[in-house]
Amino acid sequence: MKLKPFVLTFFAVCVAVVIKPKAAEAATFSVVADGLNNPRNLAFDPQGNLYVTESGSGGDGKDGRCIPSPSAQYIPLCAGSTGSLLKITPDGKKEKILSNLTSLALTPSGEQAAGPADIKFDNKGNAYFLTGLAGNPDKRDSVLKSPDLGRLYKLDLNTKSLTSLADFGGYELKNNPDGTDIISNPYALAIKGNTGYVVDGGGNAIYSVGLDGSGIKNVAKIPEKLISPDKLEFPKLPEGTTDPTGGAPLPPGYTTGENGLPISNQSVPTGIAIAPDGSLTVSEYTYFPYPENEARIFKISDDLSSIQTIADGFTQLTGVTYDPQGNLYALQHINNSEWKEIQQGGVITGDISGSVIEIGRDGTRKTIWSGDGLEAASGITYGPDGKLYISNRARLAGGAGQIVAIDPNATRVPEPTSAIGLITAGALGATSMLKRKRSKELAKAGI
Repeated sequence: MKLKPFVLTFFAVCVAVVIKPKAAEAATFSVVADGLNNPRNLAFDPQGNLYVTESGSGGDGKDGRCIPSPSAQYIPLCAGSTGSLLKITPDGKKEKILSNLTSLALTPSGEQAAGPADIKFDNKGNAYFLTGLAGNPDKRDSVLKSPDLGRLYKLDLNTKSLTSLADFGGYELKNNPDGTDIISNPYALAIKGNTGYVVDGGGNAIYSVGLDGSGIKNVAKIPEKLISPDKLEFPKLPEGTTDPTGGAPLPPGYTTGENGLPISNQSVPTGIAIAPDGSLTVSEYTYFPYPENEARIFKISDDLSSIQTIADGFTQLTGVTYDPQGNLYALQHINNSEWKEIQQGGVITGDISGSVIEIGRDGTRKTIWSGDGLEAASGITYGPDGKLYISNRARLAGGAGQIVAIDPNATRVPEPTSAIGLITAGALGATSMLKRKRSKELAKAGI
């Protein structure tokens, strides 16, 4: 006989109470802002205001400003003026600092947008603004009519003016740093002194840029992780599907996997932070079919000459940040390979729960939060109040996006490395059945 969801939930609560009642009482997860469209990276200014980039929901395609998505089964990516930059004051007041910015997203869902991607402040309080691209830059200026995508800007918050400092889309088109397919998607930014560091999740590279207007200084390819195709898990295609690419030739660096699906061993860098020793810390998402427990965290020298793996075994990381004590926090977008839980185009078919994992200075790991409202998150920063601020439901449009705050000092979820941990993890997993119903309702609503 099958246990009903109520029984499973009751069992989970009982286990939590018996094992660690104080942790259950102390757990904190709060929504700071909601109603957002594809919220991405975020940062605090010196006055304690939180700035959030919203990648928007793209356009409807009626003006012809569309290109095929290189990573979403060639679904059209269409441009529109739906991106923005949001400011949230310490008392919770929201203000749109920039509106009607270019956004590129899957049509008609508005999912997986590229547009406003990140904002950071230097030690003088100057703001710098990054835009993504998520496609081949050869059509950016002509077909998409969006030359503002794929760039780093200096932002004057008084005049709201943008001054271009680097064109990553143009650089990818001319130089193709990783030597594979020509795709660019600047995703995250970090600042050290007078230099900005940008990870490009499409070009699989990291750039250094002079913030004084001197342009791109250095670029380095993020190393691939060779995984044999026979060790990868692929989605099962509908019966009769023989060529999901529609006959398109495989790009450089790709091979054919199960069911003829194209795969590569490319690294997809997504998050970047300045480490306590001044080096760069970069997180990885991994490429299709997004193998579980294969994403890495890198240590990169500030001149980009040295890249080494300092942690491994994660799934689809989308951000990293440090606290003042030097503990590293890694954000896991979805705990399972994304194709198992959400279909291209934004249809949620499973559990899109993510996690925050703390990595201590001695290398020990603790799961700070997993699921329970944290879903498909992308972008994390440590706040002046000691909380972690995260862009939640960060790949979804229709106002489904949120900014949430998690207190890392208030809760610990045991890693499932002991009998008690396994029981707890199993109980928490059982409660995810309830969240699946909510996810399906979101999908039906077009979110």
